[in-house]
Amino acid sequence: MQLISREPWWRNPPKPGQHEQDLEWGYLEIYKDGRTVFVEQRPTDKELAERKSCRNFPEAQD
Repeated sequence: MQLISREPWWRNPPKPGQHEQDLEWGYLEIYKDGRTVFVEQRPTDKELAERKSCRNFPEAQD
């Protein structure tokens, strides 16, 4: 089982108007065989700030 990617990821996408600090964060691990695993370990603030994915936050609806 070879790990090919591990990056900060949210457990569930944000709801409209929800802030990223209110989300449950962990790591999404992707393995060579195509399997994905969500690891329940909060990334550091630096890792969250530098993440490449999980950046689309829906606008609040009035």
